[in-house]
Amino acid sequence: MNKSSDPTGAYRFVLFVADNEPNSVLAKENLEHICKEYLHAGYTVSIVDVLEDFQAALDNDILLTPTLLVEGPRGRRTILGNLSEIDRIILALGSNV
Repeated sequence: MNKSSDPTGAYRFVLFVADNEPNSVLAKENLEHICKEYLHAGYTVSIVDVLEDFQAALDNDILLTPTLLVEGPRGRRTILGNLSEIDRIILALGSNV
């Protein structure tokens, strides 16, 4: 599943999940909320199910799901977990949010 509000956006998110496990579902919901509530535009989201595409996880050194890779104005960041600590996620994204 891919979503995009702006293909040339300032933020590129790749969320690695494990099928429909509870934390993976929660991470998808939280990422969608963060994007809609705080970014509005200027982002792309890709969801990678490691059960379907294990090689992508290996290529990106992903050993735990859910994991969010963020590429943005502050460089590349890796955020682990279900993204429920939204204040910390916003802080990690930087002042452009």
